[in-house]
Amino acid sequence: MMTDKTSIQLLAIGYHPEIMQVVHRLINSHDGWQGTIAASMDEAAQLLQRNAYDGILLCAGVTEADEAQVRNIAAGTRVIRHYGGGSGLLENEIRMAFDI
Repeated sequence: MMTDKTSIQLLAIGYHPEIMQVVHRLINSHDGWQGTIAASMDEAAQLLQRNAYDGILLCAGVTEADEAQVRNIAAGTRVIRHYGGGSGLLENEIRMAFDI
Protein backbone atom coordinates (compact mmCIF):
# COMPACT_ATOMS: atom_id res chain seq x y z
CA MET A 1 0.00 0.00 0.00
CA MET A 2 2.85 2.40 0.71
CA THR A 3 3.13 4.80 -2.22
CA ASP A 4 6.28 6.55 -1.07
CA LYS A 5 8.58 6.54 1.92
CA THR A 6 6.82 9.45 3.60
CA SER A 7 3.25 8.14 3.35
CA ILE A 8 2.63 5.41 5.91
CA GLN A 9 -0.65 3.95 7.20
CA LEU A 10 -0.18 2.38 10.64
CA LEU A 11 -2.46 0.41 12.91
CA ALA A 12 -1.38 0.65 16.54
CA ILE A 13 -2.77 -1.99 18.89
CA GLY A 14 -2.56 -1.57 22.64
CA TYR A 15 -4.67 -2.08 25.71
CA HIS A 16 -3.84 0.96 27.84
CA PRO A 17 -5.97 3.93 26.69
CA GLU A 18 -3.74 6.66 28.10
CA ILE A 19 -0.64 5.26 26.42
CA MET A 20 -2.47 4.72 23.15
CA GLN A 21 -3.65 8.34 23.07
CA VAL A 22 0.00 9.39 23.21
CA VAL A 23 1.03 6.85 20.56
CA HIS A 24 -1.77 8.07 18.28
CA ARG A 25 -0.73 11.70 18.71
CA LEU A 26 2.94 10.89 18.06
CA ILE A 27 2.25 8.89 14.91
CA ASN A 28 -0.04 11.55 13.47
CA SER A 29 2.39 14.37 14.29
CA HIS A 30 4.58 13.26 11.35
CA ASP A 31 3.74 14.50 7.87
CA GLY A 32 2.42 11.61 5.81
CA TRP A 33 2.01 9.22 8.74
CA GLN A 34 -1.57 8.22 9.51
CA GLY A 35 -2.27 6.23 12.64
CA THR A 36 -5.34 4.28 13.64
CA ILE A 37 -5.70 2.89 17.15
CA ALA A 38 -7.26 -0.43 18.21
CA ALA A 39 -7.93 -0.96 21.91
CA SER A 40 -8.65 -4.70 21.64
CA MET A 41 -7.85 -7.68 19.44
CA ASP A 42 -11.47 -7.79 18.27
CA GLU A 43 -11.26 -4.16 17.14
CA ALA A 44 -7.85 -4.79 15.52
CA ALA A 45 -9.17 -7.83 13.63
CA GLN A 46 -12.13 -5.84 12.31
CA LEU A 47 -9.89 -2.97 11.20
CA LEU A 48 -7.44 -5.36 9.52
CA GLN A 49 -10.28 -7.02 7.60
CA ARG A 50 -11.63 -3.67 6.36
CA ASN A 51 -8.43 -1.70 5.74
CA ALA A 52 -4.93 -2.09 4.37
CA TYR A 53 -2.05 -0.91 6.53
CA ASP A 54 1.63 -0.51 5.76
CA GLY A 55 2.55 -1.50 9.29
CA ILE A 56 1.13 -2.70 12.56
CA LEU A 57 2.52 -1.37 15.80
CA LEU A 58 2.13 -3.67 18.81
CA CYS A 59 2.06 -1.66 22.02
CA ALA A 60 1.30 -2.00 25.72
CA GLY A 61 -0.43 -5.21 26.76
CA VAL A 62 -0.31 -7.06 23.42
CA THR A 63 0.63 -10.67 24.15
CA GLU A 64 2.60 -13.13 22.04
CA ALA A 65 -0.68 -14.94 21.27
CA ASP A 66 -2.18 -11.64 20.11
CA GLU A 67 0.89 -11.01 17.95
CA ALA A 68 0.52 -14.45 16.33
CA GLN A 69 -3.13 -13.68 15.57
CA VAL A 70 -2.18 -10.32 14.03
CA ARG A 71 0.52 -11.92 11.90
CA ASN A 72 -1.99 -14.53 10.72
CA ILE A 73 -4.66 -11.98 9.80
CA ALA A 74 -2.25 -9.53 8.17
CA ALA A 75 0.36 -11.82 6.63
CA GLY A 76 2.98 -9.85 4.75
CA THR A 77 2.38 -6.61 6.67
CA ARG A 78 5.28 -5.21 8.70
CA VAL A 79 4.77 -5.80 12.41
CA ILE A 80 6.67 -3.56 14.81
CA ARG A 81 6.86 -4.33 18.53
CA HIS A 82 6.94 -1.07 20.52
CA TYR A 83 8.21 -1.57 24.05
CA GLY A 84 7.69 1.95 25.30
CA GLY A 85 10.27 4.57 25.85
CA GLY A 86 9.75 7.95 24.35
CA SER A 87 8.63 9.64 21.21
CA GLY A 88 12.15 9.35 19.78
CA LEU A 89 12.21 5.59 20.28
CA LEU A 90 8.79 5.15 18.66
CA GLU A 91 9.81 7.27 15.68
CA ASN A 92 13.08 5.37 15.27
CA GLU A 93 11.31 1.98 15.46
CA ILE A 94 8.97 3.05 12.65
CA ARG A 95 11.73 4.62 10.57
CA MET A 96 13.89 1.48 10.91
CA ALA A 97 11.01 -0.80 9.92
CA PHE A 98 10.40 1.23 6.76
CA ASP A 99 14.03 2.15 6.07
CA ILE A 100 13.32 5.89 6.08
